[in-house]
Amino acid sequence: MLVKVYGSAVFGVEATTITVEVHMDKGIGYHLVGLPDNAIKESSFRIAAALKNNGFTFPGKKITVNMAPADLRKEGSSYDLTLAMGILVGSDQIKAPEIERYIIMGELSLDGSLQPIRGALPIAIKAKEEGYKGFFLPIQNVKEAAIVAGLDVYGVENLKEIIDFFAGKGTLQPIVIDTRAEFYKTLDFPEHDFSDVRGQESVKRCQISLNLRIYCLRWE
Repeated sequence: MLVKVYGSAVFGVEATTITVEVHMDKGIGYHLVGLPDNAIKESSFRIAAALKNNGFTFPGKKITVNMAPADLRKEGSSYDLTLAMGILVGSDQIKAPEIERYIIMGELSLDGSLQPIRGALPIAIKAKEEGYKGFFLPIQNVKEAAIVAGLDVYGVENLKEIIDFFAGKGTLQPIVIDTRAEFYKTLDFPEHDFSDVRGQESVKRCQISLNLRIYCLRWE
């Protein structure tokens, strides 16, 4: 059985959608192709433990996973959740008929909980541009991605939550951020202030001294 699940790779400030193809066949083995780095290659161990600790199994079949486009380097552990969902659907342990309408990203802990990822905002922007219905990502990153209007953004705490969502169970709902309210909140109560930065006067003196020295050299 062939299943397609979608993730994303971030290069600088731009995101590129990654198609994760999971194929199940007779035999035993796990083959991961498409230029994955070591963190992605190690994902099978995290996924196997997370599945077992949440009442599922890592199938004893021949599993081939292709991360397309195959000539683009993929890095980091944020594809754990993408791969896990592909394996679960491909092995018929869960049903998720609409999974191809979502971007799914997240690093799995061994107990199935999720660790934060990087690049949530550009991934959300790209997902909206390409017409995806929603974006599943760790709860720690949800505010960053939810500022993108027109995209359902779901903050997930653990593997079981997203499984229950596709099964029509659970209470997982998209997060809505009032960007205007957040903007004015930041204006009234800034997280950082330049008065908190130490050493500014010495930096200014050094800069003035350097500028004067350059000026004198040019004058001479």
